[in-house]
This record gives sequence, C-alpha cells and structure tokens, in this order.
Amino acid sequence: MDSAPVHLITSATLDAVGVEGVRYRPNLVVETPPGTPAFVENDWVGREVHIGGQGDAGIVLQVAKPTPRCAVPTLEHGPLPRAPQAVRTLMTANRVDVPGTGVVPCAGCYATVVRAGAVRVGDEVTLR
Repeated sequence: MDSAPVHLITSATLDAVGVEGVRYRPNLVVETPPGTPAFVENDWVGREVHIGGQGDAGIVLQVAKPTPRCAVPTLEHGPLPRAPQAVRTLMTANRVDVPGTGVVPCAGCYATVVRAGAVRVGDEVTLR
C-alpha cells in the first residue's frame, strides 16, 4: 500500500540493484550523476525536492520516508522476466528503519506535494 501520493527513485539506486525502474512503479525517476551512491534517497527524508521551473516556479515535493518494498518487483512485468534481485539486493544492502513499519528493505522514497505543477523529461531536480 502506498503511503504518499508520489514515489521517487534514482537512477543510482536502479543501477545498483540492476533492474528496470518499471518494477518499482515510481512516479518519477531522478537521473543522478555518475558516482552518486545507491539509495541516496534515504538521505532525502525531511527535505524538499524542487523539479523544473525557475525560482518559485516548478513543483515542490516534501520527502516523507523511504519506500518499503514487497515481492511485487520480483515478478514478471509484461515482457520482463522474474527478477529476484529486485528485493534480494535490498534485503542485504538497504534495510531501513521506516517509522511505523520497522526495519525493512527499501528502494526510493515517498513524498507529498507541496506545490503542484507540470513535470517534463529533463527538468532540473534540486534538493533543499
């Protein structure tokens, strides 16, 4: 069950796990620069993500918590075969204490909308 309206995940996390983003069903995939550590989204909790626009334009999201993962990402997704590593990797590399849930495997983060707007491929993403 989703606990926030927006789910973000970074390309660094997807690269580290070695699976396609569609498996985690994110609303947004944030392209991160080379060298960005996997699971960097864990450090975004409590911060604002600003996407697109200049100054006060664009959208603003408030990161609420890491996204706990269930077995669904390991299943077949259309033409994609099963991928046990989609959760197995998280169980060994990114178990996080999520308030109200306990210590669980996580990938990505949940966020609420502070300011709505349009998001376009290639929009700049900044953290504040």
